[in-house]
Amino acid sequence: MKWILKYLRGTKNQALCFGGSNISIQGYVDADMVHDRDNRRSTTGYVFTVGGTTVSWVSKLQSVVILSTTEAKYVATIEASKEMIWLQRFMDELGKKQELGRLYSDNRSAIHLAKNSTFHSNTKHIHLKYHFIWSALEDRQLKLEKIHASQNPADMLTKVVTREKLRICSVSSGLQV
Repeated sequence: MKWILKYLRGTKNQALCFGGSNISIQGYVDADMVHDRDNRRSTTGYVFTVGGTTVSWVSKLQSVVILSTTEAKYVATIEASKEMIWLQRFMDELGKKQELGRLYSDNRSAIHLAKNSTFHSNTKHIHLKYHFIWSALEDRQLKLEKIHASQNPADMLTKVVTREKLRICSVSSGLQV
């Protein structure tokens, strides 16, 4: 209870501000490798903005045990891509047709794995449901791009960050101070 009250006291002057004419969807995804030492699960984190303001975010344990950092980031990218497609369809239903949404990841290997739909010996153990992104990219439902780790606001959802990094992530997510 003390942590909640301390959090509320420290954030009482912060707010998400919506506005502007740019309503493009951008997503940022990250994962850590086996953060939970008890059950050996990695943490997925992603944040989506519309017009620069956060509308959706997740920080949760992955449902499978991961064998590498690339695989952890790949699984997180798949989960984020499903959210991106859902957000685009939701905006379409609201009459706000979207151009190709951009999903940013800070892991070059996970991006390469997502864009390369051939099976490799070191990825054959990955369950087929996690290769969903191959068809999403092929059908041009989203665009997957590299972002530098220092600019990825999803970092704050997967690991402990410094106060300065938290400020950068908050501003990138549309949090006004």
